[in-house]
Amino acid sequence: MVDDKKKAKKTPIVNEKNERMIKTSAKPLVSDLIGQRLRNFYDEVASEPIPDRFMDLLNQLDAASTVKKAE
Repeated sequence: MVDDKKKAKKTPIVNEKNERMIKTSAKPLVSDLIGQRLRNFYDEVASEPIPDRFMDLLNQLDAASTVKKAE
């Protein structure tokens, strides 16, 4: 009988609305943690300055594009 109670506590609850398995604990899901860390990493990378060499290449492409449009 004790084993039945332990099994009942570990059984996940099914949300009828979207039929997704919901854990009974308050811990965040692993996918939520991965998503948060990816967002943090992206924000860090996006806030870094653009390297001068990359800006030079973009300017060269822009100049070449302008010359082709003029022709």
